Amino acid sequence: MRSDIVKVLACLALVLALISCASVSVQDGTEHATKRMPDMVYVLDFSTAHGDWEVDRKGAELAEFKKNLQLMLKTAMVTDLTDKLLPAVSGTKWDWGRDRNAWLVRGQFTTVAQGSRLLRSAIGFGAGQTQLETRVQVYDLAQNPGVPFLTFSTTGGSGSEPGAILALSTDPLQLAIGGVSGAAHGLSEDTRRTAREITAEFSDYMHQRGWISDDQWIKPKHQGGGDVF
Repeated sequence: MRSDIVKVLACLALVLALISCASVSVQDGTEHATKRMPDMVYVLDFSTAHGDWEVDRKGAELAEFKKNLQLMLKTAMVTDLTDKLLPAVSGTKWDWGRDRNAWLVRGQFTTVAQGSRLLRSAIGFGAGQTQLETRVQVYDLAQNPGVPFLTFSTTGGSGSEPGAILALSTDPLQLAIGGVSGAAHGLSEDTRRTAREITAEFSDYMHQRGWISDDQWIKPKHQGGGDVF
């Protein structure tokens, strides 16, 4: 009887895994030529002024939530760009006046849905999944700082990890680990995935112009391409 239950749960987990994966993809926007690869990138806070906020906070708590999400995404972008492509630093609006070979990236949160931590924790595989969508604009400070030369959007969410109920192991310790895993993969993980996809889009732009080698190129995951990470 116990083995039959495990088999049923395994089949259900497989089906849910196939229809719901944790991923972030890119939607193309506009692209124009710019002269050369930058020496560095300034990353501004993404705006939280508008967009669809499906979270369980209001007033001061919501303001703090938005501030923390801004910091998480900016920190993830600075880290990922620096590690994989070129130096990046946290920027401010005053960096727009800098006359140097640098790019400035800004953006907006358009959809933020926190989902259900309980469902992610207990079931996983898409149940209670989060959603994080942004718009991104990139400016060349040395060429035409008033108009973005590259725009695109990102979209995706978390929820592909197994939760405690659907963990395939019958060992209590493994079930507990599954529950923690499901709870942890929320908006904080979405910001890291979003940062990686923004880095990939930068990499693709540079690779198309021969500024970086094939080894440095990171293939972006375009919406509908079926890529997951």
